[in-house]
Amino acid sequence: MENTGLTLSEAGPSLAAFVKSLANDGRIIVCAEPIAAPDEAALAALHELNQRAEGELAGEAPGLSPEAALWATGLLYQICQFIVCREIGEAQIAAAFAQECPGARGPETDWSVDLLFRHLPSLFRFVRQISNGDPLVQELKKLAEAWPLSSVGIADLAELNLESFVSHPALARLYADRIVAAADTSRSGDPRVDELLRTDIGMHHELAPEIAKRIFVKKNAMIQTTVPLQLI
Repeated sequence: MENTGLTLSEAGPSLAAFVKSLANDGRIIVCAEPIAAPDEAALAALHELNQRAEGELAGEAPGLSPEAALWATGLLYQICQFIVCREIGEAQIAAAFAQECPGARGPETDWSVDLLFRHLPSLFRFVRQISNGDPLVQELKKLAEAWPLSSVGIADLAELNLESFVSHPALARLYADRIVAAADTSRSGDPRVDELLRTDIGMHHELAPEIAKRIFVKKNAMIQTTVPLQLI
């Protein structure tokens, strides 16, 4: 997506076309008009996207929540609209972000939302380059804070709650892999995540030197404080 950018079209795509274009070649095509309501084609496109993502995941993926995935698709489409249609006002932007994800949080929901929200870091960087004072920047930061699995690479976020997905082995591994790939040092600190990062990096600290500096120094400091004193 970062290579191809966003395109404004006179004829808006369906949700199915939006998902397929994003998945197949990284292109996002939006129009100024509201997108069509979800239909069977949109669900089929999301199931196809889910199967592809499952094949790339190390471990067994949670199940797909169609409701959560459709919510994320609709919001992502609107975010892209806001980026290219600069005349859209703050009230409309705030209203779109105020729509909450259906269903309880958990591995299935977080995974289903991540099928689309994994593009948030790219969109955030794109918006911030346009204007760091854009109201969309702050809305995207709130969304990134709410969905930490999908927002690795976005710095300066408030305290993140990982409990909705970190207990799932495959999602915890995905999260750690993304941290290393993005060199996102802000995501270290949770003992469960740090242990995965140590496994990822191992003896090859040069793969992620800044992360290694944090997690291995912290580990050594903890060990030193627990060694009993020996009287000579």
